[in-house]
Amino acid sequence: MSKPFLRWMLLLLRYGLCVVAIAWLVHTVPWYDYVRLTGPKGPMVRLVEQPRGDEFVILRDGRQETIPLSAVHRIDVNGQSVPEIERGIATVVPKTDKWLALWAIIIFIPVIAIQSWRLVVMLAVQDVRLGLWPATKLTVAGNFFNFALPGTTGGDLIKAYYLTHYTHLKTEAVTTVFLDRAIGLFGLVMLAGAAILFTSDPSQFGQLIVTLLVICAVLGAGCIVVFSRRIRGVLRLKELAARLPMGDQLLRVGRATVAMRHHKLLIVVSLLMTFVLQGICMFSAAIMAHALGMEGGWSHYFVYVSIGFLIAAIPIAPPQAFGVLEYFYVKFFTGGALHNDPSQAVALALAVRLIQLVWALPGVLVPLLGAHLPSKAQLAELEVQPDAAANTADAVTNAGAAVPEAAAARLVEPP
Repeated sequence: MSKPFLRWMLLLLRYGLCVVAIAWLVHTVPWYDYVRLTGPKGPMVRLVEQPRGDEFVILRDGRQETIPLSAVHRIDVNGQSVPEIERGIATVVPKTDKWLALWAIIIFIPVIAIQSWRLVVMLAVQDVRLGLWPATKLTVAGNFFNFALPGTTGGDLIKAYYLTHYTHLKTEAVTTVFLDRAIGLFGLVMLAGAAILFTSDPSQFGQLIVTLLVICAVLGAGCIVVFSRRIRGVLRLKELAARLPMGDQLLRVGRATVAMRHHKLLIVVSLLMTFVLQGICMFSAAIMAHALGMEGGWSHYFVYVSIGFLIAAIPIAPPQAFGVLEYFYVKFFTGGALHNDPSQAVALALAVRLIQLVWALPGVLVPLLGAHLPSKAQLAELEVQPDAAANTADAVTNAGAAVPEAAAARLVEPP
């Protein structure tokens, strides 16, 4: 199959998933409130008005009727018998607690700073020095382009491109951006797993536990292959990469990845920062859920929202996993012991995106103002780096000194 054909097939799959998910949501999630009547079949009818008394005003067969409370089916919610009412989008959104929603947005502020700091730490693993302020500008720009471009990784490509202006180690810098994303996803898996362990009944997450274990097994196997010199030798990965197109670049990507093995402390720091920022994201989402009047303990939101972020990161997912994320939120938050309405679950999925978008919007100013480019002082320092690297390489050669494999490769390879 040709590459253009595969590209079009992938695009068709992504947007096809989006269309199918949205069609399902339109069929499942009501816009208006509905109430279930008692009787053999218990049909759902539109609720027009719920007075303070014991009567309901409904719309049936195009005509308004007033029915007694006894004609409405009742369900048990937290030990109380209440009428079975399914709230629609038109009711859920206006009744949102505005102050709680505002707090959910404000709490998200530290996430940008921690993301930027983690990028600085990850770049330090590759001997790429970047200040916190330039890292912050590139981070918010990348976050904005995650919304402006298809998918949830388009911003990473833009951030990686901008980052190449700050160093001659361009391949290593680009690789770091995607390693940074990988550590973020690994943190999501660990956070969801930890939240399940702290629940009173972990068995309710049976299928998710199996999924997380499979993901952990795949990640663990990948780490063993990447960081074990013996296994890489048995698999002859170096020789295989050298035979492929752009083999030199693939080898540099491999060396940049293996370099993490020599900076374990920095990787641990990056992982700890990931736990903190992901925890803030989940806490913000949980507060937004309570603003929408949703049920569920903190553990439910830490688990399900984490899984939602993982779903959004799948390459075949539609842009921002639109439609697909709502589908899974409906499945997660309206079943089992949770008596939330589908409209609340959909509103939460949209609100989680809104929180991220609010703090990503400043990123549009970065390219507009040219702030993605290094300053004159940084450019002057960058011009000196190639000569300094060459002098260091000559000194090492003349002295016959031994240098680590990764450092030597960086000294002799072209930028």
